[in-house]
Amino acid sequence: MLSSILLSAFLALGNPSDTSFHSSLEIKALASDLGTTPFWLRSLQYGTMPLENPGAVGIIRHGKNSDFSKKYDWNYRVEAVGWAGQKSDFFLSEAFVSGRRGKWELWAGRKKEIYGLGDSTLSGGFYAWSGNALPMPKVQVGTRDYLNFFKNWFGIHMTFAHGWFDNQGPVLNAMLHQKTLFGRIGKPNSLFSFYGGLNHFVSWGGESKVKTGGEYDYYPSSLNAYFYVVTLLKDRSIVAVDTLTTYDDAGNQYGNHLGSVDFALKFQPAWGEVLVYKQTAYETGRLFSLTTADDGISGISIKLKKPGFIEAITFEYLYTANQGRYVSGIGRYFGLKDPHLSELEGYFNNGGRGGWNYMGKGIGTPLMIIDNESAQGGGVNFSRNANESFYLGIRGSFPNQLFWQIRASQSYHGYIIGSTWYNQYVSYIPQFSAALSLGKQVGDNLSFQAQIGYDQGERIKNTLGMNLGFKYQIH
Repeated sequence: MLSSILLSAFLALGNPSDTSFHSSLEIKALASDLGTTPFWLRSLQYGTMPLENPGAVGIIRHGKNSDFSKKYDWNYRVEAVGWAGQKSDFFLSEAFVSGRRGKWELWAGRKKEIYGLGDSTLSGGFYAWSGNALPMPKVQVGTRDYLNFFKNWFGIHMTFAHGWFDNQGPVLNAMLHQKTLFGRIGKPNSLFSFYGGLNHFVSWGGESKVKTGGEYDYYPSSLNAYFYVVTLLKDRSIVAVDTLTTYDDAGNQYGNHLGSVDFALKFQPAWGEVLVYKQTAYETGRLFSLTTADDGISGISIKLKKPGFIEAITFEYLYTANQGRYVSGIGRYFGLKDPHLSELEGYFNNGGRGGWNYMGKGIGTPLMIIDNESAQGGGVNFSRNANESFYLGIRGSFPNQLFWQIRASQSYHGYIIGSTWYNQYVSYIPQFSAALSLGKQVGDNLSFQAQIGYDQGERIKNTLGMNLGFKYQIH
């Protein structure tokens, strides 16, 4: 039934003569031994894959591409997802319209994105915004690529956005403030180029779903509060303080802040590309004391230009078990002091505002497993957010347009025990997850895919499962 509905809708799109338009239909069937979709089959899919199975997933896409030969242009994309089986649902996983002038872009809606410096094609998930959750509705202005200066030796990429969270957590009508700024030294095709930048995300405003009569029933949501959310200024005399301001807002920052400070070095020899990167996690100003500098993701990606059995390899190391328990090695080297030492960071757990999630999925790296997908159960927080994870991704191809990919991770999920710095330790539980994907291109428009995934450990349910599907593309 689901396939018939999706196919009818897809055919109704027609085959526009304008080649800037494109449409596709994708159908997948899922099954596993315990009725749970394996970790690397459901992660980094923008919320389009259900946790429960058996079932079927249908995805219709339609959109218009930009013509970058034009100074002014516009584009749009709509993607609808239907689930049928153990869980049934229908929703828009992408729906946006965008206007462009040169490299500047303004768009509104729900758009698939990731933020950070790293291997966007084979990563285990960027730290703060990974493409794991359903895209959040936003209005955004920024550059679609780097603006180049000084004969292309220097580049800048930036975004500024306002978005809206769902109402599934403890706060209603919460809002998102987001801004990013990245720079590049070296030409886009230089043998060596260096990148650095900042992702800044804030959950702010709204009101508590359950009122207690206390000061946290309502959060500051005015333009005055927004000024301090954006600027991070602590001088409250610049703009009048919102009447709902709490002691915490006045003494610290409005809303809950998180993000990453990223650095990357790219090497581009004739045979391919090597990218070495570090995404350093932060949630408070303690980043400047370098206390938690070892928390975040370190990675290396190697890509080959020549098609073959192995075309790309990515290795990443995720560590989030510092959380302010001790000064990092680089902080000790520079002799930096932290007056808040032993005050733990609550990575991805935004206090009374709920976890860093949207529509029940973690917004950041999926290796920080959200409680509602864990074997222990729970809500939309991350109770075991002190992690150490090793991730490997490999992809390649065989003759006759047959493609393969492997994702595998060995992770240790913990929480910090102890009330003072000298007796704090992390209680870990292990988890191994892997998935093998095979794809076959048939002609220009049709492709088939088979995936098998396996999970063994204590953080999520042990399972073996697979999905089979096809995608038909109209160019």
